Amino acid sequence: MEKNSDAFSGVISTGINILVVEDEIITARDIESKLKKIGYNVCDIASSGKEAIQKAEDLMPDMILMDITLEGDMDGIEAATQIEKRLHIPFVYLTAHSDLDTLHRAKITEPYGYIVKPFTQRDLIITIGMALYKHKMEMKMKAITEMLRVFLRPLTLEEKLTQALQLIVSIPRLFIQTKGAIYLMDERSDQLVSKASLSSASCPTVPVGTCLCGEAASTRAIVFSGKMDKKHVLQPNGHPHGHYCVPIMAGDRLLGVINVYVKDGHKRDAADENILLSFADVIANALGGSSKA
Repeated sequence: MEKNSDAFSGVISTGINILVVEDEIITARDIESKLKKIGYNVCDIASSGKEAIQKAEDLMPDMILMDITLEGDMDGIEAATQIEKRLHIPFVYLTAHSDLDTLHRAKITEPYGYIVKPFTQRDLIITIGMALYKHKMEMKMKAITEMLRVFLRPLTLEEKLTQALQLIVSIPRLFIQTKGAIYLMDERSDQLVSKASLSSASCPTVPVGTCLCGEAASTRAIVFSGKMDKKHVLQPNGHPHGHYCVPIMAGDRLLGVINVYVKDGHKRDAADENILLSFADVIANALGGSSKA
């Protein structure tokens, strides 16, 4: 079975940091090895509940694999409860043989999944992948709900768009830092004009058809780049990164473009694009139209 699971190796995009919490060092190293072969980064290993909380605070991993049974005065369930309450980091339980009371305690903490020992790389791929996706979708719905509230507040358009952009880049594991911009279309000049920016590197204006945002405007389709390439016409230099540029559409009419930064080497993902299209739809409706997306 383990040999067959190698077929899944290499399908995971890099950049996902996982904290492993396991008090048996041999087991912990085996988990670390399996995760690295899949393509995940193991940012550290903790052997107790208290150590897990401290390392989670220091490292802010994307996911925690938490053994339910840990030595000491704090088990994995209590540690996971405190981490979720303080940091909202998704966690998956590792479990072997636990009594019904322990499993009930684990269930009410609402983990993003369980992995039963012994397990294979395939088990890790499926469970972690589903857990990360579920967490991202939950964050998306929270952000959309809050964005709808933002557009009802007595703020200027620029203030509303800036807060909307902050919510967009809050989605975990999708965007780099807090960089991005929202452009609105100026039909008189045939240019995109920046109305919200979380990066000093954003362009004040972008001609339609120029650079990544301009291409998204001219094609009315999402433009993706996973690295600094020849498409970066206006700002060809800078720290390595990529972009999603998403048109904001009201029917066939272009209202603007959302530009967000992604990590260098990020792989294009349909789930990412669906999230961004949902945000574009909310913005389009707030601006007085309904998006094609």
